[in-house]
Amino acid sequence: MNRLSRRSALALGLAATAAPLVARAQTLAPLRVAYQPYEYSAQVLYAREIGSFAKAGIDVTLQEIAYGSALATAVAAGAADIGIATITTLALAHSRNVPFVIVAPGAEFNAARKPTGFLMVGNQTGIKTAKDMAGRVVGTPGLATMGDYGVRYWVDANGGDSSTLKFQEMPFSQMPAAFATGRIDAAFIGEPYLEEAMKVAHPLAREMDALGKDYVITAWFATTSWAAAHPDLVARFGAALAEASAWAAKNPSKCIDILAKQFKVDPATIQPGNLATFPPKITPDLIAAEVQMTARYGKFPSFPPADLIYTPH
Repeated sequence: MNRLSRRSALALGLAATAAPLVARAQTLAPLRVAYQPYEYSAQVLYAREIGSFAKAGIDVTLQEIAYGSALATAVAAGAADIGIATITTLALAHSRNVPFVIVAPGAEFNAARKPTGFLMVGNQTGIKTAKDMAGRVVGTPGLATMGDYGVRYWVDANGGDSSTLKFQEMPFSQMPAAFATGRIDAAFIGEPYLEEAMKVAHPLAREMDALGKDYVITAWFATTSWAAAHPDLVARFGAALAEASAWAAKNPSKCIDILAKQFKVDPATIQPGNLATFPPKITPDLIAAEVQMTARYGKFPSFPPADLIYTPH
């Protein structure tokens, strides 16, 4: 009896000693991340699904925000710690002295791969060339984004006049219906809404080819002050995304299931070859062309692309 009691006491003592250690090990740092409901944001969905955030020691709360302008405002106001944006949005913000800095790469464009999106035109519009785009209404998930300036760039590069275009902001999810009702004539659309859009519209061009062969389309960003104050969280977030991105490249069918569930679409409508890919890191050369394009249409002097990228001190 005494021996059993001593063993029990020892076990209880060890458990009491271990409990604080377990609690500390399970404590995750909170992080609020805002994303847009399209596939170029999918890294965070994959990271959540496969446990990359928990493995990196962070407790991520995801906030879905449909419009790029509202998302940028959320990060600027401190309602979200990290968000996603096109490089064009971040370059324009930089030109206006908004203190945003890139902390991790988002989706990439690679001309050698099957396109993840197209500049599409409504089946009833009769648009066949860039010149035919004159005066047309273009849907975009955000003004002053790749869905805006990228379309302008392609039109001008192919003999059209982008100054005549009229842009209407809406999420990718609303674009198929907007084509069907004639609210828009054209739009750049990516997964997981491509096949749905194909019922009422068709590709006009691989818009992104006009800008270059290899560059980053979107990036995860924070305010300069927040990133400087939280270098450990920036590093952990980047590590989690890198793991999720590598996993996604090897598991397209599982990615499709995650996207279909999150965005409430039929998984059969998402083609594995159309899925976005994500580079392991971001470098100035991968955003240089977009910075220059944004300076052109945003009408401000260009600047070194390295100025946009967070560097830990």
